[in-house]
Amino acid sequence: MAKIEIKGSPEELERVATFLANNNVKFDIANDYGNHSLEDLEKYEHLKTRFSEPVPEK
Repeated sequence: MAKIEIKGSPEELERVATFLANNNVKFDIANDYGNHSLEDLEKYEHLKTRFSEPVPEK
């Protein structure tokens, strides 16, 4: 596994995540415990939900 850290706004993370998804690259958005506004935290949570892979049912 390799890691890439995107430094910037939720909009920049969304651009990168969209590019990866469109190119069939599997990735995960990890929690960042830095100092963010409540608005940015909501945007990050939305991106995590939007780009997370569904858990297969058993």
